[in-house]
Amino acid sequence: MYSTEVKQNSQKDFNSIMNLLANKTPFTFIRFSDGEMEVIRNQPFRIGNGQVSWRKGDFSFKYPDFDEKEFSPERDFKMRNELIDSATYSHPQFIKGIPALHNNARDDQNLMIKLNGHSITNLTFSDLFLNQNFKKFRKHIIPLFQSFSEVFVLGNFRAQPELMNSEWRLIPVEDNFFPNFERIIAEKLVELSAVPKGSLVLASASSLTNIIGKRLHEVRKDLTFFDIGTSMHDLMGMKMGIREYHSVLLPNNLSGMKSKLNLFRRRNFWLKW
Repeated sequence: MYSTEVKQNSQKDFNSIMNLLANKTPFTFIRFSDGEMEVIRNQPFRIGNGQVSWRKGDFSFKYPDFDEKEFSPERDFKMRNELIDSATYSHPQFIKGIPALHNNARDDQNLMIKLNGHSITNLTFSDLFLNQNFKKFRKHIIPLFQSFSEVFVLGNFRAQPELMNSEWRLIPVEDNFFPNFERIIAEKLVELSAVPKGSLVLASASSLTNIIGKRLHEVRKDLTFFDIGTSMHDLMGMKMGIREYHSVLLPNNLSGMKSKLNLFRRRNFWLKW
């Protein structure tokens, strides 16, 4: 059994999780990003119809339909409680990615450490496999996903995991699931609880990932559950290019290099605890 200990170091933690995958040591990795922090802080937000509204203001931005969501503190308090439960849950095989200094999110980081029992044990970067590590993720981690004999993808119903591997199976999630989260969680937990022993579950389902990751870990510690976010959208037939870190995949022509240089100059590209 390989250690699941993380060190809050972008390269050591990357390598530690890579070794867990390579040796088929079960673990769960979930990520708390901007959306999850807004929910935990009980702040209403909405993404849809070409608008983003949250505590930092309103602005125009056209996200794909599968990214549309709305959190209402009055309506979604049960979901928020479940998300907090996943933030407080602790187990040696349960790794949580949280915002850090490079995200200009020291308050969010401190809150997540507090919810983790005032401890940094089993905490790492929410974007450990993005930004400066994204190309390494694509080169070294995705082939390890391919090495699992049983792979299930918890993601938007539009995803086509068969483009990656004809044996991979989709567990579909509908758009804007927040109002129906109790029903959806119950349904997906039934499906995931029945997967074969030692399976890999790749999850790309917003805050649902965090909640199901925790609930599933309580009953199936033999599984590997990995929050992939938007890092594999293009490989599964989903729209790509709406996240800044995707720029590292652009060709080395004039336009691509300009985008990459702009990305490399950004503070949040270089992971720092």
